[in-house]
Amino acid sequence: MKTKGLIAGIVILTGALVAGRAGAAELKVLSDEAMKPALEELVKGYEASSKEQVQVDYASAADIEKKVDDYDVVIADKATVTKLGKVGKVAGGATKPVAKKDDKSIYDGTPTNWTDQVAAGEALITFLKTPKAAEVYKAKGLQPG
Repeated sequence: MKTKGLIAGIVILTGALVAGRAGAAELKVLSDEAMKPALEELVKGYEASSKEQVQVDYASAADIEKKVDDYDVVIADKATVTKLGKVGKVAGGATKPVAKKDDKSIYDGTPTNWTDQVAAGEALITFLKTPKAAEVYKAKGLQPG
């Protein structure tokens, strides 16, 4: 009898996990255009390893400030991310440098303050800081953050 109850519990738990994954929303990322060559390659790797779906849109710094409300994660230059943090648009303290072009062009990644996908956003940002990502940045003319 205990075995039947255990099996039933496993079936229910498995069904709940599958249903939860099926309902997972696509992670929406807004990035500075300078990151496009690297992100096009890195997002494919992230999707394959995580099974998460990611949509990346690219914009200038000025447009990022206007569009940020519609995204889960923002990747932008340090000045833009700092400005967005001061007005409460991005999660302070969760910001991490992911890549840089030179000492003045540092690109930070951070979840936005209204996303319901904080864990997925942080997982993507962590992925963008891996040794594999560092190789891609170098190949695309950037440096790891």
